[in-house]
Amino acid sequence: MIIITIHEHLSFLWRNVLLSSIFIFSCAISFAQEISEFTIPDSLQSKTYEALITAFASDKKDSIGRLIYANTYFAKANKAKDTLEMTRGYELLAFAYAKDYPRSFVYYDKAIALSKDLKHKRYPAMLYTFKGAVLSTDGKYAKAMENHLKALEYADKNDNIELVYVNKHNIGLLKKYLELYDEALEIFKECYRYELNNENRKELDFALSHFSIAEIYIETKVLDSAIKYNTKGYQIALQQNFTDLKNLFLLNKGIIFYHQGKYAQAIQQINTAMDSLQHSREKLIIMNSFFHVAKSYDSLQKPAKAIVYYKKVDSVFTEHPHHISSTIMNTYKSLYNYYRSVNDKKNEMLYIEKALVTSNLNKKDYRTLSNKIIKTFDRRKLLQKQKELNKALNQKDKSYSVLKRVSLLVLCIFMIVLLAFYAKQRQIKKRFKEFVQQHEQTVRTPKKAANIDTEDVKKIGLAKEVIDQILAALDDFESKKLFIESDNTLPNLSKRFKTNSAYLSKVVNTYKNKKFAEYLNDLRIEHAIEKIQTDKQFRLYTIKAIALEVGFNNSQSFARAFKRKTGIKPSDFITQLESMKS
Repeated sequence: MIIITIHEHLSFLWRNVLLSSIFIFSCAISFAQEISEFTIPDSLQSKTYEALITAFASDKKDSIGRLIYANTYFAKANKAKDTLEMTRGYELLAFAYAKDYPRSFVYYDKAIALSKDLKHKRYPAMLYTFKGAVLSTDGKYAKAMENHLKALEYADKNDNIELVYVNKHNIGLLKKYLELYDEALEIFKECYRYELNNENRKELDFALSHFSIAEIYIETKVLDSAIKYNTKGYQIALQQNFTDLKNLFLLNKGIIFYHQGKYAQAIQQINTAMDSLQHSREKLIIMNSFFHVAKSYDSLQKPAKAIVYYKKVDSVFTEHPHHISSTIMNTYKSLYNYYRSVNDKKNEMLYIEKALVTSNLNKKDYRTLSNKIIKTFDRRKLLQKQKELNKALNQKDKSYSVLKRVSLLVLCIFMIVLLAFYAKQRQIKKRFKEFVQQHEQTVRTPKKAANIDTEDVKKIGLAKEVIDQILAALDDFESKKLFIESDNTLPNLSKRFKTNSAYLSKVVNTYKNKKFAEYLNDLRIEHAIEKIQTDKQFRLYTIKAIALEVGFNNSQSFARAFKRKTGIKPSDFITQLESMKS
């Protein structure tokens, strides 16, 4: 495997660069012009491809020299109309422009376009692999996943088993970043088994698999297994003199100490290992290590020392804001709670604002692929805290003379807003009470079995036996609450009931007195209402988390269906219910 080669190539990725497609397109035009205008130096005219690659590899510190070698390589290949060598030329140009993100990607894309039909063992799989690793490090998880899946497709098609497992490992890392630990562990173990049985394996890759598995077991608190893999991996790193990796295993050991309740040992172990890893590219690991030192000091009742390390997490994340994790969320929570405890409103406000900004970073990629943060980090509560603190700080900072001049205007506006607010609240409260009373009567009314008469059978044109079978399947579907599954479409449900869409639609229309979509949404809304009324913890979820929990794909469709059913928004329903129960 070549994971380390990829990591060496990606050192420039710790810069947080955002690209637009227009800029990339314009770059592509200008780069094509640059290549066409390049003239091979006389000293390189007779150099072979192999000699140029050797010179390129040995000239790592001379970016201009590397660019000349890469351009020479491509120019020779282009003159010979050799597609494979042109692909390699573009790849070298991508490497040469490693510190220039837009240029690097343009050359990767050109190489991919050239090599798609080559049926080559390395191309374009390796190129997609590089792009996936770039995007992953930049926090663009969805696009990274797309490129790794493309790499897997071509590696598998062209029988490159090594690249298959490189990309599987990288997909495992993506899942680990998203805290999908069970899925990540399954992938890492598959890679581990491949390396274990591969006589030609690279020991560095084998040690990395040990490290990744140990990390997952630490996160999931399976400490016996974490110690086993961490110890074996450390021994490999020690024997092979992999210095940085050895220190990463020592960091893991320190975090294990924390979970064992050995807080002083955890602090000493982590700090010792961190001495040689301050400039490591593994920023997620560094943040996690600082976080566990802080937690250890908290457990030792030393909040002043803990806060120093929480701030170190914040400092690293501020410089490298590529990934959201529970560690970052919990760090900001600890910081603003600490400053609240010492009545420092300005710092409390600072870290609440940082928490809110963090929740918006990579929102599309992260929240599309993982619901965990949605359910564990309640943005709504933070916004409320921010609002309260803003009010307190503004009141503190305003002088009496300014307040005197604007008080009348503010009071008028406030009264208007207040009256409108109370009118709206009365309306919401009235609708809430009406719905609750009506709903309670409906719940108390026994559910009548469907009466299948001859007229209905004739009307819908189905045999009584078919209707009976579909109604029984619907009863089972409702009683087992299978409607909360998000893939419940009319065709899918028809297959599950061993019938067809037309029959199922007719029975639902006739005996449920509604269209299929309305029937399904009503079941989900009824379930949501029941959970909201009976489960206090469920009421703490965000609206999006509730929507996902009961089977909706997004909060908008859930909110529309909920309001159509109850007459009020879900957030207002929860507020009224909390008010009634208090």
